[in-house]
Amino acid sequence: MPYQTVLGARLYYETFGQRRAGRAPILLIHGSTQTGASCWNKVAPALAEEHYVIVPDCRGHGRSENPCQTYSFREMAADLAALVRALGFEKAHIIGHSNGGNVAIVMLMEHGDALQSAVVQAGNAWLTDQLIEREKQVFTPVYIAEHYPDWMSEVVALHEPFHGEGYAAKLIDLTREEILREPHYTPEEMARIHVPVLFIQGELDGVNAPSGFAQSMTRATPGAKLWLPKGVGHNVHDEILQEWLDKVRDFLFTVDGIRPSQGRG
Repeated sequence: MPYQTVLGARLYYETFGQRRAGRAPILLIHGSTQTGASCWNKVAPALAEEHYVIVPDCRGHGRSENPCQTYSFREMAADLAALVRALGFEKAHIIGHSNGGNVAIVMLMEHGDALQSAVVQAGNAWLTDQLIEREKQVFTPVYIAEHYPDWMSEVVALHEPFHGEGYAAKLIDLTREEILREPHYTPEEMARIHVPVLFIQGELDGVNAPSGFAQSMTRATPGAKLWLPKGVGHNVHDEILQEWLDKVRDFLFTVDGIRPSQGRG
């Protein structure tokens, strides 16, 4: 089980596929309360047919340390940019889901020199009153335990064996505090992004679709592409896996010119 220490935290990560000379790897960034494996277990092996895939547990999640007991998109973005370099790569394609999408946005804004491209799914570059009111109500340990007991059980199982009893509730509280204050980039600031970006948002995504985040971010980002799959909710990569893989592979082809059939051995 590989670990890499970056910026004072020991991060756990898994890899899939083989390193390929001259080709950037894919870094998969999981969503809130998840781990790399729980979020990307279906995606990582499939993408490894063409790319070397890196799947970390973000700081404070799963097996990765949280020495300062923090939850910060900026801190996690800095960690992952450092991880790419520590593993011997100049740049990576990054794919982030949900809060992992927010981390990907911060990487685009603050660590663009470490990125070959980005896929941002179910993320938001700024806050709206609608999002804030929803998360204040829904994203608490009590609400999740009462309304989504299976989710709460999963959070406990994924994190407390490594961080101790009670950490699941603490992680949820830390996460809520961050999503109520970050990110807060403006469309004018997003115009600085200089790498290819694909924004994905399910038509029925109850978190992001009401505020139209993906549409607004696409308009703000030079050359960005947008995919709004119909009849799909928050977890597009789980709900329509093959269609998701096809869309992401097509996007990566526009960036590095590698067709799926060219990468399979």
